[in-house]
Amino acid sequence: MENRQALQQKYMELQMLDQQIKQVQKQLQMINEQLTEIDLISQGLDDLSKTKQGSEILVPVGIFLKADIKDAEDLIVNVGAGVAVKKNISQTKEMLAVQRDEIKKLQIHLSSDLNNLIMHATAHESEIGGLMGENNK
Repeated sequence: MENRQALQQKYMELQMLDQQIKQVQKQLQMINEQLTEIDLISQGLDDLSKTKQGSEILVPVGIFLKADIKDAEDLIVNVGAGVAVKKNISQTKEMLAVQRDEIKKLQIHLSSDLNNLIMHATAHESEIGGLMGENNK
């Protein structure tokens, strides 16, 4: 009977670990999407810096809108909390690099957490297997 309770306890712990693993995997997926978005914005800034004043470009706003470049150097950048500030391309790229570094640190931390959770889950699976083997004796 005691063995059965231990088995149930380990199984419940394994289920909780599985939920935590799924949650961390989801967070890592969102982080990867953020990193991709930052890279795309940075590439877009590189392209914009090579664009001449008066050039016609397509601007994505859910659909594509034709627009003429009047000033490719001064940008209005959303810095959070509904606040937008004027920055040049270089300053904006620096801001993006800092954001990217912070997100990469979080990615490394979450990857480490994920590995630890997987190791714990594997250990629980082994314990469950051992307890099940004892129940069959």
